[in-house]
Amino acid sequence: MTTNKNPRRSARTETVAGVRVLTASARAATEAAAARPGVRGWRARAAISSDDHRRASVARRTDTGAGDGFDRSTAELTDRGYRGPGGGRASVVPATPEWRATTAQVVGLWPFAVGASAPTVGTPVGSHYITGAPVHFDPMSWFLKGFITAPIAFVLALNGFGKSSLIRRMVTGAVAAGETVLCMGDTKPDYRDLVQRLGGQVVDVGYGHGTVNPLDVGALGAIVERLTDPDQRRQVTARVEAGQINVVAGLIELVRGSRVADYEEVLIAAGLRELYGLDSGFSYEQPPLLQDLLDVISTGGDRLRRFAEEDDTITYRASTKTLRRSLRALVEGPFGAIFNGPTSTRLNLDSSAVCVDVSRIPEGDTKLLAAVLMVCWSEGFGAVAAAHALSDAGLQSPRTFEVVMDEIWRVLGVGEFMVDRVDALTRLNRTLGTGLIMCSHTIKDLAAFDSPAAQAKALGFFERARAKIIGPVGPEEINRLRTAVGITDTEKLLVTSWAAPRPPTDDDLDPSRRETPPGTGCFLLKTGEAAEPGIPFRMEFTASERKTDIHNTNRRFQNLGVSGGAAQ
Repeated sequence: MTTNKNPRRSARTETVAGVRVLTASARAATEAAAARPGVRGWRARAAISSDDHRRASVARRTDTGAGDGFDRSTAELTDRGYRGPGGGRASVVPATPEWRATTAQVVGLWPFAVGASAPTVGTPVGSHYITGAPVHFDPMSWFLKGFITAPIAFVLALNGFGKSSLIRRMVTGAVAAGETVLCMGDTKPDYRDLVQRLGGQVVDVGYGHGTVNPLDVGALGAIVERLTDPDQRRQVTARVEAGQINVVAGLIELVRGSRVADYEEVLIAAGLRELYGLDSGFSYEQPPLLQDLLDVISTGGDRLRRFAEEDDTITYRASTKTLRRSLRALVEGPFGAIFNGPTSTRLNLDSSAVCVDVSRIPEGDTKLLAAVLMVCWSEGFGAVAAAHALSDAGLQSPRTFEVVMDEIWRVLGVGEFMVDRVDALTRLNRTLGTGLIMCSHTIKDLAAFDSPAAQAKALGFFERARAKIIGPVGPEEINRLRTAVGITDTEKLLVTSWAAPRPPTDDDLDPSRRETPPGTGCFLLKTGEAAEPGIPFRMEFTASERKTDIHNTNRRFQNLGVSGGAAQ
């Protein structure tokens, strides 16, 4: 039994919905007193204001529980929460500390150190490293949505941390979105199994496995007869000839290790026109070989002597001796085994994906591998141009493509004269409606030249990539990257920590308890040059990817007890 210690107060107030308010008579008396001047009037007005607030709380409590069919008591609401069992009233409410300072002083609070936004547009590539939210990305989808200004991505990380696995995931998403993926020059191979699983075409190139004719114009030359517009036919024909000259000149530069002279390019063009002349027997369907080009330049003739600005055969032979020697090196020896023969398998762009497997070329044969990669990339971009030409002529529906240029350092490492050749191939991707994914281990691969101009042009490959995906790298590498893209101090520590291996223990001797390196599959997605936070994410293999084992690049070590699934 509760005893009212203050009967006078109990007579003036009553409890409604757990809130004490003035009775009707007490409120009327208080309102009358509020009209008086002085302290008593002020106190009366304050009592009325307090009673108004309490009556508003009664109204809210009555509305909340009205009509819901439940008979329950409402906890009393106080300044520190609801009073009573289950109310959660806080006995102490701490004050939130506040500071005011400049951006330079409050380092780490603003700008935010780590990005948290991850739009669900494109291929799902993993989960956010901090929040766990899903992260989606592929260059074409983000370009179409306006997130980036060009569909180019550059993947950079140390070997063994999942670069190729990430690219394979984006390739799978591109095929699912209806794009045609071209993996032109698969050196390990990294994409062969995936392309076969996706129902694509695999083309083998290597000693005893297939040849590639640099003068075979492929899909671009095959469509010339299908074009009815004379202007369009003339444009495509000019592009076919320019592509042949560019490829042959690039191969010669690889062989001799120096640039092709201007008059030599003119002779190559003249020789090609002679081969495709009347009654020659050559056409885009039956293209000549490098041996045929060497023969026509060696034979000469009035037209070729005129192009070389020589008066007689003796001086012509003397001036073309260097060119003929370079062509001879392409026809004979290792280069001839790959390039001096008809193309074994032409690209089929009706496939969902195309993979040109060049893994059978020895790793030590750097020049030959670089030459094959360059020819494959040229053929791939030519096939893309052919598809768009047919689309412009209304002969087929518009299409988009995704080109993977993995191991770009292999070509650039041959010499700085190759920078211009690769630069010409990579600048046309947006015009051709093509997404481009480039990959390398370190940015030093793009700056290993004596010429500052070549260094700047090679670094342009990385800078032109509107999306830069940075995996585990060392402290020196991250400092080099900060000269090209804004990376916060927090992101620097995060990326370098991914590259630090876990200290080995005796537990690692048990294969069932062996763990993958902590940074495997971790990447930082940057889409701008400013010091804005990127999107850190971790890629996890799906059940179907684990079942098909398409990401396992350690098959050669399985007999030694190394678990599969590691990726580069």
